[in-house]
Amino acid sequence: MSREMMNALVKTARGEENLHYQKWPKPTAGAGDIVVKIHACGICNSDLHIDNFLIRPPFVLGHEFSGTVESVGEGVHDFKVGDPVVSITAVQTCETCEWCRQGLRMHCDDRYNIGTGRDGGFAEYMVIPAKQAFHVPDGVSLDTAALCEPLACVVRGVIERTSVKAGDYVLVSGCGVMGQLTAMVAKLSGAIVFMTGLSTDEKRLETAKKIGVEAVIMADITDPEEELKKRTDGEGVHVAFECTGVTAGADTCLRCLRKTGSFTQIALYNKPIPFDWDLAMKKEIQLTTCIASERSSWLIALRLLQYKLVDPSVLVGEPLKISQWEEGWRRMLAKEDFKILLYPDKD
Repeated sequence: MSREMMNALVKTARGEENLHYQKWPKPTAGAGDIVVKIHACGICNSDLHIDNFLIRPPFVLGHEFSGTVESVGEGVHDFKVGDPVVSITAVQTCETCEWCRQGLRMHCDDRYNIGTGRDGGFAEYMVIPAKQAFHVPDGVSLDTAALCEPLACVVRGVIERTSVKAGDYVLVSGCGVMGQLTAMVAKLSGAIVFMTGLSTDEKRLETAKKIGVEAVIMADITDPEEELKKRTDGEGVHVAFECTGVTAGADTCLRCLRKTGSFTQIALYNKPIPFDWDLAMKKEIQLTTCIASERSSWLIALRLLQYKLVDPSVLVGEPLKISQWEEGWRRMLAKEDFKILLYPDKD
């Protein structure tokens, strides 16, 4: 008997040309699994540059998804058909290494993420282990729930890996979706948040002001270090979050930090970059990083959405169908939208 097919955006092999909207086998639930009917899946910057990451083609792309339970496998009792769900990204790990035992699944060397090694959310359906899924809280729309993954990544960096205190001066370098979410979460701790961008980012910086950023600085017009010294009693910021993934962003964060300040790297560079370690040592900064998110990050992110403490929906552009993925890629690369959600096509 031939398997039932569905529409999906498939990475068939490495190379930018090897991404196709095509027919793909519809998944079925094994023991301990749930099949999810996809509501929406967001385009992440990692999707745009997927060949820079560890991938295991062929697979269906997409990891920022939300949906409802379509069917459950044997032994699943926590979910029923129709439940709205999201899930962590690292759905398959060895479960026995030191990192898995600590609950740090992103550090497992045998990790398979949805959208890079296991089939992801740019499809009509996907299958995931039920134990890696979360119920979407009442009052949180499935559109908003699709943004839980980038929010969880920011939670990992801002709340779990960094200490931000009420009254701290905080710099967010970069005004893309991760920068905007970082500013939102930092403000929850009572921080006074500043953001840097470029003059070409004027619209994005206007959004930052609407979400409560104290001041925005166009780094190609005004020197961020001098401007922030004026605004921070001459000392610089207490915490800097680097959300650009470019050398200039790291340099800006380091220069703008006060002595003994904290530097947290949120964005990936995908290449080695120069960094002024002598200046970092002279300032005695604390340096930390984060990679994606863990289960604890998701639990926090879902509570932030449930109690309306952050509203990532303000960052979403006009929706598209998965079959329109090329237009979505174009709009994201052109920075016309912070985030685009793709929805399954209906035959």
